Amino acid sequence: MGKKGKGKKGGKEALGVPLAPAGEDNYMFLSMQVETLERELQVKSAQAEEAQRSELELRARVEQMEEDFKQEQNTTYAVTADMARQYKALQEELIYKINSLEIQHTEQREELDITNHELKELTLVKDADIENKDQQIKQLNERMNDMSAEFANMLAETLDLMKLHINEKLSDAALGDADASRPDFTQRLQDFSNKAYNAVAISSKSDHGKALPPSDG
Repeated sequence: MGKKGKGKKGGKEALGVPLAPAGEDNYMFLSMQVETLERELQVKSAQAEEAQRSELELRARVEQMEEDFKQEQNTTYAVTADMARQYKALQEELIYKINSLEIQHTEQREELDITNHELKELTLVKDADIENKDQQIKQLNERMNDMSAEFANMLAETLDLMKLHINEKLSDAALGDADASRPDFTQRLQDFSNKAYNAVAISSKSDHGKALPPSDG
């Protein structure tokens, strides 16, 4: 690089390398060149070291960022998994509550249907019982009326027979005052007959009123 005749090629000077002088000057020149190259080497070495240090720092930052990303990703996964578990647990709890409410609703509807059916049956039984009792009361009232009429007829016939028997006895009497007392006795017997008939009629009406049940309103 510092030899003569090597500095030019095709009439041009070599780039970056000046022409070397002869003798001592050549030595000085070469020494300066060596120092220059050494300084350039030091600068390049320093730049390389700086670049290497920057690269190491950048790699460390990248590795740290990757580590932070992994930690953040793991944290995110953990939080997501926990939220998913909570959501699933809440969903299962709500489904259980919904199913329980549906079962209760079904049971209550069945109980309501059964109660309504029993109520209808009780209403029918009660209506039939009321109708039966009304029929019995009607029959008893009719029987009481018939018995009252029969008793009144029997009483009238009995009184008529008594009147006839008494009149026959009074007509056969020999005493004269007996004829005088006969109309009064006949009138008393007629009054007794009327009172007995009225008593039977009033008793029949009273028993008829007691036989009727009180109205439900």
